[in-house]
Amino acid sequence: MADVRDVCTDALRELGVIAADDTPTASDVMSALRALNRLIDQWAAERLMIYTVSRTTFALSSGDQSYTVGSGGNFNVARPVRIDHFTIYDDTEATPDEQSLEELTDDAYALIRQKTATGPEPIYYYYNPTFPLGTLFLWPSPTSDDLTGALYAPQQVSEFAETPAGLDTAISLPPGYRRMLVKNLAMELAPSFERSPTPELREQAADSKSIVKLANVRMMDMSVDPGWLSGGGYRFDIYQG
Repeated sequence: MADVRDVCTDALRELGVIAADDTPTASDVMSALRALNRLIDQWAAERLMIYTVSRTTFALSSGDQSYTVGSGGNFNVARPVRIDHFTIYDDTEATPDEQSLEELTDDAYALIRQKTATGPEPIYYYYNPTFPLGTLFLWPSPTSDDLTGALYAPQQVSEFAETPAGLDTAISLPPGYRRMLVKNLAMELAPSFERSPTPELREQAADSKSIVKLANVRMMDMSVDPGWLSGGGYRFDIYQG
């Protein structure tokens, strides 16, 4: 199994900074590690670079409208840029029935006049990706203490510790990621080491990233704005066109 040092070393070899049988200096390999973390940080904002969705739960409290999302927050998970789904269920039931809430856009949430309204259960949720913790708002605020919320969010790849020990961290990622890390790290390092990437390296970096993105495409339920189906009394028939 490859570790961080292997990826950094291979990227430096791709650029010709070191020969095939040479070992990089401590300074060069740490520079490569920092560049690798910069790439991982950017890829966290690209949905198709994320291969998994996490499910994180937290007990909701009566009257609480907002919850923090992120490391150390109410929903203790790496802060997501966006949320895929948010559901609630009554944890006192023997077989809880998980119900999905409808997401509100920025505009839709802004138009709610009574944001502190309460009700037995929330119907909508609104996620604001504040930093360092995101903020999840529920509407109306639940009056029940028996509800648990389940947050489904893309779980990005974690950055590696920028220490000598961090270089020995094993990399355990799905197929396709190792080649993508090496090739794209080499591209990222080229300016720092005053190297000009070859056309082959450019093509390989782009190709490896495309393969990973294709592997991360997930099936989705198709949704259509009701206005397209019933505007003006007209309904579209998929069988008649």
